[in-house]
Amino acid sequence: MADVIEFGKKAQGLRALQDNSVRQRKIEALRKIFQCTRCMLKCAKCGIQLESEKQDNIRYASPYPFCLNCQEEYEEYRERVENNEKTPRYYWHNDAWMKVWEMWLEHQKLLDEYRKSKEFLQLLEEVEELMKK
Repeated sequence: MADVIEFGKKAQGLRALQDNSVRQRKIEALRKIFQCTRCMLKCAKCGIQLESEKQDNIRYASPYPFCLNCQEEYEEYRERVENNEKTPRYYWHNDAWMKVWEMWLEHQKLLDEYRKSKEFLQLLEEVEELMKK
């Protein structure tokens, strides 16, 4: 009988470790989404720390925080897409560069959709409950 009780204690301990592991994964998933991908103190594109840079001549309001260089690139990308321009402002802003911006913006759009998904919102609620305990 003692072996059965001991086995039960081991199973409970293992279950507690697994529960803690799942809880940590949930918290880490949220931390990555909110701290890493939505940090308002760094450029969303290149990751450089944003300073209080003046951005007076912005032609296109960007949906993400950009440093001055990335803002300029974003504006060129938007101009070229909207006007169907083939000639870049800089020679290195070639077709591959355009594709990088297109894919990066698509990736950001998908991240935004993921944050609005019912499963992600459920994760938020679960972690909120865990934090109350």
